[in-house]
Amino acid sequence: MKGMDDTSGQASRCVGADGRADVAYVVVSAGDIAGRVAQLADEITACYRGGEITILAVLTGSLVFLADLMRHLAMPVRVGVVSVSSYRGSATTPGDVRFTIPLADDLAGRDVLVLDDVLDSGRTLGALLGELAARGPASMRTCVLLRKARPDLPGRMSADFVCFDVPNEFVVGYGLDHDDRHRNLPDICVLSRHAARPAPAEGGS
Repeated sequence: MKGMDDTSGQASRCVGADGRADVAYVVVSAGDIAGRVAQLADEITACYRGGEITILAVLTGSLVFLADLMRHLAMPVRVGVVSVSSYRGSATTPGDVRFTIPLADDLAGRDVLVLDDVLDSGRTLGALLGELAARGPASMRTCVLLRKARPDLPGRMSADFVCFDVPNEFVVGYGLDHDDRHRNLPDICVLSRHAARPAPAEGGS
């Protein structure tokens, strides 16, 4: 997987917001995230040749990713946020896409980079790109923190920049939540209640 070392034995540092250990295993460690985000920023800077971009970050899951990524970008950056939701409360499967915050109106002629947390089915991101296209940007590209493996969706939209490829599991941490909790975890983890495989023994592979 892109930029990932085997971190399956690391569950000890992920602790739920209520103080109880609630994590089965780590999918991407904090150290791997830091290194890959810096590398990704170099890729984006090279792609735009140092020209100005407008980043539109999808609330709320991409905020930690946005904060880290933009500090590594060696180029002029404008930042906006938009709220696009397809999950409801404690749900782990997407529902209808819903826009809850109006998009910025000054995107005409600008190079726009849409920043999202997870590319799963692609429905949410696709709906957002459709809204943006009507506002006349000079270009639109997409950047996602995680791209889930979805062999059942061979025609799924692609992303221009991908931080990590991960299995199709419900993950939390580094800004990602379950029922608005666990965003503050430093690693990207799978909760025990959503684990698709048994938690590994401490120190196991």
